[in-house]
Amino acid sequence: MRSLFSPVCRAKNNEEYREVLGKRRFRFFLFILAGLATEAVALYVHFCTEIGISEYHLGFLLGLGAGLVIGGAAGILKIRRRLRDEEKLKELRLRETDERELGLDSLALRGTARILLGVMYVLLVLGGILANDMLLWLSWGLIIIFLLSFALLRKYYESKF
Repeated sequence: MRSLFSPVCRAKNNEEYREVLGKRRFRFFLFILAGLATEAVALYVHFCTEIGISEYHLGFLLGLGAGLVIGGAAGILKIRRRLRDEEKLKELRLRETDERELGLDSLALRGTARILLGVMYVLLVLGGILANDMLLWLSWGLIIIFLLSFALLRKYYESKF
């Protein structure tokens, strides 16, 4: 899952790898902030607005927020532990920069994208069959967002490299 949220690591030595880990630590802080924001919004909507949400949905959102907070904290602790041991740091850097690992990540992401598009297409068809406009348009919108973002990011990275 690391490669899903982190850019490709091209560190050539442990000092560069420390910088990479520092950026990752910042991302984990963002996870914690997103979790706290999710919990705050859920509590605000539940207690302070007329909208109100059910106890089930409140619990779901609070659990989601707690998961992000706990995951972010665990990531920060893991990075802190990595930074203390020089040999472990080198071992992890070499594993992350290995071309085989990068290839596996690329194949896994492509396969996941195909599966996700397939599932969204099935939901789109089901929305049409069941005459569920919300499911139909949500699936269609997600497919368009996915394909459009792929095309735009492809162009961006093409110009960058």
